[in-house]
Amino acid sequence: MNFDQLKEQWNHEGSDLHIPDTIKQLKESRHPIERIRKSMKQEFPAQITAIILMAFFPLLFRIPQSQYVIYYTSYVMMTVISCYYLFGFYKFYQQTGLYTGNTKNSLWKIYHELRLNMERYQSFGFLLLPHFLITTGLVIYNTLEEKGKSLNELAAGYQQSLIIVVLIGTLGLVASIVLWTKYIYGSNARQLEKILDDMDE
Repeated sequence: MNFDQLKEQWNHEGSDLHIPDTIKQLKESRHPIERIRKSMKQEFPAQITAIILMAFFPLLFRIPQSQYVIYYTSYVMMTVISCYYLFGFYKFYQQTGLYTGNTKNSLWKIYHELRLNMERYQSFGFLLLPHFLITTGLVIYNTLEEKGKSLNELAAGYQQSLIIVVLIGTLGLVASIVLWTKYIYGSNARQLEKILDDMDE
């Protein structure tokens, strides 16, 4: 018997019993889950579109055809990893659609799956770093080549500056992935955790 049926039975029998707070909390938990689903529904097509658009980066950055093999080897590896991640993302989205809010155990399961998917989301972002670095390297190399220069001809100071810029860019990308994950899903995860903590008291 689910909680809605239990409530009806109590009302039918004219009992003065109050519905326990835990039932109300389970119903409240539906709201963060709906927000999670809404975010995922918007983000899923955006991620697929971004991956497709990356296929055209060599044209956008005017990478020579002789270097296509380098770019597209990296791109194919990134796409395979993305497919694995997106499949897990979609499975979690389907799972949240089946949640009815009738049991505490189902809420715990959703909460743990959300935390797991947040970690997976961040890992997926970190796995994009090699592709980001390869693309950046190709763009820098070709920019220098267009100016008739090579990396060997750069002064030591410029080489160090280049390394620092790449390092800062990498750290910035890592930080943005972590912050974006917390921004999109962190508040909902904290709300679910609070509901579960309140139910344990």
